[in-house]
Amino acid sequence: MEYEKDSRGRPLPNIPLPNEIKDASKQMSIKLYPPEYLFPTKILTSCDGDFNSYRDDMIKWMVDYSNKNETVGKSNLGGYQSPDNFYLEESFAPFMNRISDHIMSTVADYVDDKNIHVDADQLKLCNMWFNFNYKDSYNVTHTHPGCVLAGVLWVQSVEESPHIMFEACDCFARAALERITHESFEPKEGFICLFPAHMPHRVDINHSEHTRISISFNIVQQT
Repeated sequence: MEYEKDSRGRPLPNIPLPNEIKDASKQMSIKLYPPEYLFPTKILTSCDGDFNSYRDDMIKWMVDYSNKNETVGKSNLGGYQSPDNFYLEESFAPFMNRISDHIMSTVADYVDDKNIHVDADQLKLCNMWFNFNYKDSYNVTHTHPGCVLAGVLWVQSVEESPHIMFEACDCFARAALERITHESFEPKEGFICLFPAHMPHRVDINHSEHTRISISFNIVQQT
């Protein structure tokens, strides 16, 4: 058998063409099995069907609070981010009762999973803050260190409201092979989105003239 040679006269390896590979596979009786996808990440959403009954009054309370308290500069750029203990205000209690029920029932459903070893009674709400994303404001990519779960309650969405964008923790490595390293969720008023606190996420720029309002919170494991 004659082989092609390289520029230095050395024989080149006889690399089979795709059809030849197929034929070889048949001869070797290769059997392919369905792929396995390891370490799935759970994102859970829920909705309070009675949210509109207190939404407007709560927004008025939040606006009044923001006029009296300075913004906290964390992940929000260009907008307003409240202190993370605002919900302890006595006047917020009627809203907090509704929100905490919504949050903790969603948390209980999240951990009711064969892949999760933590019980709902081992978890508690750690802190909470609200965000006003005015025109051209946004939230940079961040995580919530020291927490088990993090979540957001969408209070007021806007036309073409910017989505919450999640990225794979190893997105740079995955991008070398995989097409999808980011996923997004559309904000819907009265909905909670609950996710692992270590998962990087952001909110893109609000191009609307209206304010996007959300409440963010953290869940920790009781010691």
